[in-house]
Order: sequence, then C-alpha cells, then structure tokens
Amino acid sequence: MVQKEKNKGGRIVKINKKKFIIRILELLVIIATIILTPIAIKYATATREYEAVGGEYFILLLGLVIIMIIETIYEESKTKKKGNNRNEY
Repeated sequence: MVQKEKNKGGRIVKINKKKFIIRILELLVIIATIILTPIAIKYATATREYEAVGGEYFILLLGLVIIMIIETIYEESKTKKKGNNRNEY
C-alpha cells in the first residue's frame, strides 16, 4: 500500500495505511468484546434465573478468533503482494 510521509519533530515517519486500518479494526473488536461480554453474562443470568457458566463466555474467544482471522488475511495479502506465492501442500 502507498505509504504517507509526515514530518514529526524533524523526522520523516512512514505510515502504512493498510496496516493502520487493520490495527484499528482489531482495536474495535477488542473494545466490542469487552463491552459485549458483561452484557451477555447479565442477560444469560437473567434468562436462566440462576448463575451458571455457559456460551456467553465464548464471546471472549470469538473476539480472539476474529483478530487472528484479520491478522492472517493481512499477512496473506502482504505475502501475495510481494510475489512470494509458493505451492505448499
């Protein structure tokens, strides 16, 4: 992706726009996971009418899986862009 240059304190800083967007998406997933988990736990407890451990805790793992998928897609697109396509089985 095209890199922008900014002058910061006399230095030239290169910003990879695609990587920046990926990091923001990952941060949004983390924030959503942190917000949704307690809400899901309260809702499940109210629905069951007793406290138990169930699928609502899977939201934490789901957030991690989404971040791993985003990171894998980014790495694969970076590899394909460099032309390092190998036929690995």
